Amino acid sequence: MLRGVFQLKEREVLTGQRLNELEINGIRLTKFKNGEIGIEFIWIDTENPPSDTIGWVAKK
Repeated sequence: MLRGVFQLKEREVLTGQRLNELEINGIRLTKFKNGEIGIEFIWIDTENPPSDTIGWVAKK
């Protein structure tokens, strides 16, 4: 995951700056009917968050 998703070199630290460069500021978890769990690394636009957003950016 560190090399594939975050494109880090061996022993490179994952930083907030790197996440911003990759446009990742959220994680979407999905539980499927067969019991499997899906994970997506996403960018959440704070001005127009997705309808399933919860936490720090959720619209009240």
